Amino acid sequence: MLRGLDLGTYLRAFGLLARHPQIALAPLLAAVANVLLQLLFGGEGGGFIASANAGLAGLAGQLIGSFGLAVAMIGADAAWRRGRAPFDDAWEEARRKTGDILIAALGLSFVVYVAGLIGGFAGFAGTIVGYLVATYFFIYALPAAAFGGIPGGAALQVSLERAQASVAPTLLVTGVYVFATLVAPSLIFSALYPALLGAMMAIGPHATSPLVLDVVPRLAVAFITAFVSGYVALVLAKTYADISYGRRLR
Repeated sequence: MLRGLDLGTYLRAFGLLARHPQIALAPLLAAVANVLLQLLFGGEGGGFIASANAGLAGLAGQLIGSFGLAVAMIGADAAWRRGRAPFDDAWEEARRKTGDILIAALGLSFVVYVAGLIGGFAGFAGTIVGYLVATYFFIYALPAAAFGGIPGGAALQVSLERAQASVAPTLLVTGVYVFATLVAPSLIFSALYPALLGAMMAIGPHATSPLVLDVVPRLAVAFITAFVSGYVALVLAKTYADISYGRRLR
């Protein structure tokens, strides 16, 4: 149950990300692509077509985000093992495994959605519990498909087995993942927004037009999310490698 638990990973990951910021590049590209999807297919105006477009854009955004995170995890695994993380190598490996990554991402999204839906019968708290339980058991699906050598269709089963065999490290990495992806970007943006708004006002009236005030905060959140995702990729890749292969690196 304690196999793979390495608390030092969570501190060393900050330094590793600072030395290899390119790990966050794919999540950044994915986050910017999501901003464009939101702007183009945000569903404003209501109606069935708008809602359908927004739903498809949301699904596309999830898959793009998952692919970006997979690229980051491939680079993160290389950084832990070899001390270097060339973006081109990570991108090429992810490109070769696109099918497995997207299958794992779709499976993960479906399981989390269903778990939240079932939990919703017990109210909002049940939805949260369902999401957390599903995330805990299937958090390793993406690393398994991205660099673990597992076919996409088997990634969920492998994740379930890893989570059951390594409770403590999985609990910790799940908590970090949930906080980093759902809470941290908003907290960081809230702290930085006054300075960002002040800088925009100092530039002039063109920088405070409604369009700019809509787009710039979205892009700022995208940048924050990208580097948070880079950190998540590092700790998730290292945890998966430790519990799967017994590594103790760096």
